[in-house]
Amino acid sequence: MRGAKFIHFFLFFISFLFFGYLFFIQCIKFGYYRRISEKTHQKKVILCGSRGNIFDRNGLALATSEPCFSVFCTPQYAKDKKRLATEIALISQRPVFEIKRLLEDNKFFWLEMKVNVEKRDRYLNLNDPSIGYTHDLRRIYTMPDVFGSIIGRCSMDNRGIEGIELYFDEILSGKSGFVVYQKDPSGELFPYYNYPEEDPKPGKDLYLTIDLQLQTILYTQLKECLNQKNAKATSGLIINPRTGEILAMVNISKDGKMRNSAVCDEFEPGSTFKIVGLAFALSNGIKETELFNTNAGKININGHIIHDYKNYGIITLSEAIVHSSNVVMSMLAERFNQDNFLLMTQDFGFTEITGIEFPGEAAGHLAKTKKLNQIEFATLLFGQGITCNLLQLAFAYQAIANNGVLNKPIILSQVRDKKKIVYQTEPLRVRRVVDEDIARRITKILCEVVDEGTGTGAKLDGVRVAGKTGTAQKAVNGQYSTTQITATFVGYFPADNPEYLVALMVDEPQNERWASTIVAPVFKQIAQRICQIRNFEYAFK
Repeated sequence: MRGAKFIHFFLFFISFLFFGYLFFIQCIKFGYYRRISEKTHQKKVILCGSRGNIFDRNGLALATSEPCFSVFCTPQYAKDKKRLATEIALISQRPVFEIKRLLEDNKFFWLEMKVNVEKRDRYLNLNDPSIGYTHDLRRIYTMPDVFGSIIGRCSMDNRGIEGIELYFDEILSGKSGFVVYQKDPSGELFPYYNYPEEDPKPGKDLYLTIDLQLQTILYTQLKECLNQKNAKATSGLIINPRTGEILAMVNISKDGKMRNSAVCDEFEPGSTFKIVGLAFALSNGIKETELFNTNAGKININGHIIHDYKNYGIITLSEAIVHSSNVVMSMLAERFNQDNFLLMTQDFGFTEITGIEFPGEAAGHLAKTKKLNQIEFATLLFGQGITCNLLQLAFAYQAIANNGVLNKPIILSQVRDKKKIVYQTEPLRVRRVVDEDIARRITKILCEVVDEGTGTGAKLDGVRVAGKTGTAQKAVNGQYSTTQITATFVGYFPADNPEYLVALMVDEPQNERWASTIVAPVFKQIAQRICQIRNFEYAFK
């Protein structure tokens, strides 16, 4: 009797354990075993959403995506690895030993990514079960040498990693979809009617303010300048001074790097910075006609001698700008309130980012943040001891061309979703820098610079130009170099109602040392081409 009870208890206990384990598997560990089953019998394939396109202001494509294929190899399914290695090497132009090593590792690897259908079929025609492919997209760029430094580029997985592609990656990136396939015992995939799927969504399109025609003109002239002057690099901008729209932005370097130096790199502006001192002088009651004795073309400030190019004798403030007199700027420094001048420097946009929609913008800075001594303040007025990027310098002049109002730079015009405009950029006023009357008076003086001063190389027949040259010695190991310079010119036209502002920078030109002969003629060539394509019919003065 006791033995029967023990047997009943034992059978009950075993049954309890058995059904308890079944409950554990079916209820508690259900999700775990379901995932294992799905992994074994199902395959989730990601469907990439196509990346949005990038267009210029007139709808001309600058960056688009096209279908392609990425080919892979799963070595464990290979029929004959030795033969396969030789055949793959012939198609891929990779060493045989490298392919053999990958096959012997017995791990999945990519043969080639983003290839066309012909290249894909060459791999598939090997008729080896280890070779397969996925659908992919690759980025196609219009004139990459001309636009590369601003458009940027994408990684192999179609994510933006530089330039516009990076800054607007979230807008351009499409949303990926997926489809789930049934997998048979041999690994073959086939659709199943009730498996989940989600269609991919394409990214949105960008329409930039850039004009392809103007971009090409700017690139052609800067490339010619780089070669003729044997320069290290050149950069240039064409801007609509009324709206702040960037119409062209070009960067070319001797080493071929696609870096947007106009936004991301700093330099000392030299004499192009003198418009800030001029604006401060006029705003504080100093007249254009006030006379200055240049003291035979040099001035001693605490043991430091500042020279002019030559002895200009007694000249007016206007003539000091026309001839780019460092001596007169140094004299003005003795009369200026330093704190108020630095505030105006910031009002013009120096030492702060412009906020352009582009990654890596340099803010520029003063070499010394505490109070400047007498010589430091004097040299600041002719552009030493302060750095800026070319965009900041251009927009300081934009404020003058725009009747004293500084605008924010605009490079994005529209965002469109399937041709429907979902975002439109409007001109954004940042601040008033100087009164309208002061701006007009500065423009008049800048016209004199081009008519009879250091900027005569930029003079146009039939179109009034306002502009200023700048030649800055580069700082090397804490000292100003006597051979390495940065040459700049900023000008706008027609001066009475500006439609175009052009800012140019040439880094380390060889054999020449003055912006008047290096950069001003380049401005003239660019402006002449713009006038030709825009059919300008303006009367000079």
